Amino acid sequence: MQQPTALRRLEQMLTEAVTSADRTQLSGQVLLKTMKLDDIPENIVDFYELLNKAEEEARSIRNKPNLNRYLRTIKELKQIFVLSPVWSAKWNTFAVHIESKDVLNTLDSLADFYYMQNPTVFLEKDFLEELNGEFESLRDEIQDSTLSRELKRFLIERIEDIQRAIRKYHIDGTEGLEKAAKSLVSDLVMTENTLQDKDRENPVYRHLKAWTFSLLMYIAPSPYDIIGAVPDIHDYWVPKFEELATGQQGIERIVCETPTIQETFEKASKTFDRQFQRSITGGRELKALPASKEELETTTNDERNL
Repeated sequence: MQQPTALRRLEQMLTEAVTSADRTQLSGQVLLKTMKLDDIPENIVDFYELLNKAEEEARSIRNKPNLNRYLRTIKELKQIFVLSPVWSAKWNTFAVHIESKDVLNTLDSLADFYYMQNPTVFLEKDFLEELNGEFESLRDEIQDSTLSRELKRFLIERIEDIQRAIRKYHIDGTEGLEKAAKSLVSDLVMTENTLQDKDRENPVYRHLKAWTFSLLMYIAPSPYDIIGAVPDIHDYWVPKFEELATGQQGIERIVCETPTIQETFEKASKTFDRQFQRSITGGRELKALPASKEELETTTNDERNL
């Protein structure tokens, strides 16, 4: 199951590091290798961002009894990474802690619970690379266009926000990209009525609008989330850039024919409609959280007293 959440990314990278890495290696090198980042000290900041994001996701899980017991696992994990010299300490120091505290099982369960409450599509590396290339081309188009100077600067800054979200997908996942696209759409809604006609009707401006609307409609949660059902993206649908590009062409035609952003969204709302829906669990059985240390000790004592 591909899950674009920080909890899942943290669980997967630590699993790889614990099971495959040379424990005599320096921890910073091990972590950056599993995150597929260059082996330079400043990149370790990305690991701490991922760790913080994972804790934030775990704390947002709703209606799970005794959640604090499992949040303690993440808190202790953060403490050891903060208090120990990550860049110079041997990986074995952290691997032993992760194994002894059952960190991987806890992260695995928390990741599933968070994802079931916040289902989001997973975007493959090739998809992200093509998407980045498209927005890079848009940036060049805007720079060379006849749009007003102020609008050029505004749009280029927002495109750079989207590209930044693409680069940080390994930390913020689809959520970061969705936020960047929503922010641009929101800004367009607020400012479009103040634009000059020559800017509003410029083909380059319309082209950017169509790509931004398409991206947001393609990756944003389905309206079925609200009523407790979502597209079964694992069994039926894998996001493909070609599908996004084809939908974008249709949406651009709507943009050219429709005077307001609101009407554009209404007319384009079915462009990426999903055929298959299931319950929010996708028909799968939820896994129980692993037993906490206190629960294991209580069970052992009870068995001894029998």
